[in-house]
Amino acid sequence: MLPQYLADMFGWREMAEHVSAVYHALPHDQRIKAVFFGRNYGEAAAVDVYGPALHGPPAISGHNNYYLWGTRGYEGSVMIVVGGDPARWAKVWRSVERVGELNSPYAVPVETDIPIYILRGPRIPLAKLWPRLKHYD
Repeated sequence: MLPQYLADMFGWREMAEHVSAVYHALPHDQRIKAVFFGRNYGEAAAVDVYGPALHGPPAISGHNNYYLWGTRGYEGSVMIVVGGDPARWAKVWRSVERVGELNSPYAVPVETDIPIYILRGPRIPLAKLWPRLKHYD
């Protein structure tokens, strides 16, 4: 049996591939502002580990140490996310567009069969929102 921290890495490459494809499909003026927001450190790490070879977006997250690294200078005008509640995203971003879905047969259940969204036009500056995104476990 695999330790949980290793089992959680199944599907990382596929996630980074899907996120990178969404990123590359953005118009140039949006792509230069875009960032991936991982709802947890695993999602952010998947994009950080596999994304550079795919020329994918940078990753940020409010989870664990990623919170301490901050927004990395991104204002959140264009964010790519996997999963989450679109109604909740719509409270903070003016546009929530579903652009795909993650389907990895080997990923843990919470990391597969989930939508990919592009969030645009933050109602609250990301720097101001950042403290509310902090979560540790």
